[in-house]
Amino acid sequence: MNRLSVGISSVFAVFLLIGAGTQKPQYAFAIAALLIFGFLAIGFLLFPKLKAVLPFSLGPISSSGDKDKKVLVAGTEILASDFPQHFTCVLQIRSWLLLITLAALSISAFCLLVSNGPLADLIQQSDVSSIYGVAFAILLAFSVSAKWYLEQFLLAKSVVTFGTVTGVNEFSGGRELRYEFRDATGGYFGGMQLDLLSRKVDNVVFVMYDQSNPDKNSSSRGFMFRSFKVYPSRQVAQED
Repeated sequence: MNRLSVGISSVFAVFLLIGAGTQKPQYAFAIAALLIFGFLAIGFLLFPKLKAVLPFSLGPISSSGDKDKKVLVAGTEILASDFPQHFTCVLQIRSWLLLITLAALSISAFCLLVSNGPLADLIQQSDVSSIYGVAFAILLAFSVSAKWYLEQFLLAKSVVTFGTVTGVNEFSGGRELRYEFRDATGGYFGGMQLDLLSRKVDNVVFVMYDQSNPDKNSSSRGFMFRSFKVYPSRQVAQED
């Protein structure tokens, strides 16, 4: 999923930079604003899994039989007991405000740019450095909308399983996780991605993968717009 996102953003960046260098860059910016809104809207309309409750059971994790040992699943400490435990994972939107604000700004910018109003005139009269600065800001907004679309697309057709964190690469300004998992047929797969959540490393992560192609997958730590919370099943039943 990350490679596809980078590929889409790269193609879009080329189009946007070429458009910014034309005589009327406002039309390129208008198309870009429409694409941003389109990615956001499609994510909502065609892939509407905005909230999901995933029941699961967790068997013994510690091979040594240490019942007091704890592991982290989605930031929740769970005892590595010698009997299966039942939990519920609640998956929901992390930031509605970001999505709604981005959608409102993109459709408003599109309307102002195609109307040949003050905004279009201001862009056309600006110097080259200012125009490319606007193009860079639009590219960032597009990257966010594309990430939302790809997350929704994966969730709409994915199977959920557990993955084990096998390594962490620390670097300036962030970290990268390596994980592996088994699909429904028992095959081993894995992935590597930026850790977009807290800096507290889980021992076990949720993995969403395309059943027809398990190489298309993402762990719960790589979702920008989703929060994953784990509860004992009884606790959730009492809350509901």
